[in-house]
Amino acid sequence: MTLMMVFSLAGGCYASSEGPKTWISLGRCNGKRQSPINIILSEVSHNPSLGPVSLVGYENSKELREIKNTGKTVDVHLGDGLHLGGFGLPARYTAKSFHLHWGDGVFQPGSEHQIDGKRYSMELHIVHTKNNMNMSDAVKDPKGIAVLAFFVEGSEKAQSKTADAWESFAKNLKKVSKKGEDEDLDSSVSLLDLMGSTDLARYYRYPGSLTTPGCDEAVVWTIFAEPIQVPPKVVKKFSSELSSTDSSKGPQLKNNFRPVQKTGDRKVEASDALKDHLSSAAFLVSPPVVFILFLSITTFVPFLSV
Repeated sequence: MTLMMVFSLAGGCYASSEGPKTWISLGRCNGKRQSPINIILSEVSHNPSLGPVSLVGYENSKELREIKNTGKTVDVHLGDGLHLGGFGLPARYTAKSFHLHWGDGVFQPGSEHQIDGKRYSMELHIVHTKNNMNMSDAVKDPKGIAVLAFFVEGSEKAQSKTADAWESFAKNLKKVSKKGEDEDLDSSVSLLDLMGSTDLARYYRYPGSLTTPGCDEAVVWTIFAEPIQVPPKVVKKFSSELSSTDSSKGPQLKNNFRPVQKTGDRKVEASDALKDHLSSAAFLVSPPVVFILFLSITTFVPFLSV
């Protein structure tokens, strides 16, 4: 596909003929269970039954098989040895691939989901299917796909082991700089290395969709609260070393995130480990109420002393 013209949207940089504004007639993109969303903490429900997710095989670097520039992202094909389970999931899921969304460096963030309006540098999506189904079958099941989403934040505070893993992974980007290029991966980096010290017990969950056409509403989203910290130079590599076309002189692949969608009547749940975090968030929005109460008391007290 040759991109004749690229323009910037509030939610991304796409070909003018295929940007999010044109998706309304594609697949389920005009549905009521679309992703991504802005997670508003004051509206999140605490679910004490949501414990840590269970990951099997994520420590195995040999399962990262192939990396490809699709023109919209970099997609990494995974072997069948990575599995996901845990509370609130109806079955065992098998990881199929992972990809990322980003903006244009640290100062122009590009995560798809937001937390109280905050957007992070990048977002990592690990895509799984129920009972190892193929994607064609999985999109027909309302819970056929499970995506683990990790915020990625460019920071000088990135821990050395995690920083080394991301720098090693990012070296592959030059090999697939143009759309359509793919390379086998021969790396010592595993998905667990890329995840760093992420607390697998602290996450949000909601029912949603794929974030590109056909936007199939078949996804159980698990979005981890704590961002993975990576060196800022790694974040910059994604928007500076990848092209959205098959020409090395083509437009850079950047701002490849979909705008947030309406949450509607969907319920966003927080895992048990986030209970205190939700309480803190509620406290942060309460000062106006406390201030009003203070004014009421200070107004009324003089009359009591008369």
